Amino acid sequence: VFSMAEAPYKTYALSEGVTYGPVKSRRLGASLGVNILPFNVKVCSFNCNYCQCGWTTDTVDPKALAKYDWPTADQVGEGLRKTLLELKAKGETLDCITLAGNGEPTLHPDFLDVVKAILSVRDEVMAGVRVDILSNAAHLDRAAVVEGLNLLDARYMKLDAGNEGQFLNMNSPVTEIGLWDIMKGLAKLKDFTVQAMFTHGRRDNTDSKSVIDWIGAVGRVKPKAVQIY
Repeated sequence: VFSMAEAPYKTYALSEGVTYGPVKSRRLGASLGVNILPFNVKVCSFNCNYCQCGWTTDTVDPKALAKYDWPTADQVGEGLRKTLLELKAKGETLDCITLAGNGEPTLHPDFLDVVKAILSVRDEVMAGVRVDILSNAAHLDRAAVVEGLNLLDARYMKLDAGNEGQFLNMNSPVTEIGLWDIMKGLAKLKDFTVQAMFTHGRRDNTDSKSVIDWIGAVGRVKPKAVQIY
């Protein structure tokens, strides 16, 4: 009998700055993480039961978001430049630069400007390295978010459920968003990859109906690829 108390859990540290890593990712290769969210705190519009960043403890309405200190586009650009130059001096190479960090990166109030700053620094210091993002796809109602996402080289968008009940069960949004809103929003992206997590237990989306509904949703949004965990 295996005791969960004996499981080798790792403590996930929230980012204390703009960059972290590089990490060796099974799907992305050598990936330098970029955190454009407030430091040392999770800020997200979802409360997914499997999130490595822990629980979301606040809403994401404008009043709640205004209390945080957001890194500016210039700060993000300078932080990335410093790290890329350090890596270059060591002879280290990257496969990608990934926007992820302490929650949902598209919540940044100046997301488009931040993306432009990141791409400018990439072109200046390490041209040719792709820039991608891990996103929950909940904020595609903002034109600037869609524009910023479409400037990137790759978009990995969350889709864990194919019906509203399972969406609430798996992702527990803390904002006014439904599965259909997400599916409509994905149509605004020029291409994207679906990232999906299936879990057993109290939060379970592996029963036949849930899987069939999810397959149907994937068919409707038409991603260029699907990554399943």
